[in-house]
Amino acid sequence: MIDHKDFMHGAALVAIADSEAFTALNRAGVKYGHYVVNHDRHLFIKYNDGKGPGDYFFTFSGEDKKKITAEVSPLVFAILVCGNEVVTGITREELSQLIALTNVAASTVKVSAQQGRQLRISGSNGQLPLISRRSFPDRILK
Repeated sequence: MIDHKDFMHGAALVAIADSEAFTALNRAGVKYGHYVVNHDRHLFIKYNDGKGPGDYFFTFSGEDKKKITAEVSPLVFAILVCGNEVVTGITREELSQLIALTNVAASTVKVSAQQGRQLRISGSNGQLPLISRRSFPDRILK
């Protein structure tokens, strides 16, 4: 039987593989959802099964934060799969503007995906500028 999380991660990975900028995909280690794309971009995929349009919440555990901050590559991204509505990606630096990556307590990031509108992404430390629904996967590959 195919696991549900594989379908959700597949939504992001297929979009990446369909891009002309895509060259390679590898599993990065033992953490499920950690991939290396094009030999230099580390992706940490999170998903929320919510039915949109609406708000999607993503929890980053202390362990998630530790893995994200420990990655030495400068190209580290959190990929957020919002149900069957949209996939987006933010840089590690953008994620650090939303939540305290050095805090071991779990933190939540919210993606507001209102129909026909750009994405609003926020956390306990602030909010990012609006992000286009169509920016993925180009936002992480270029």
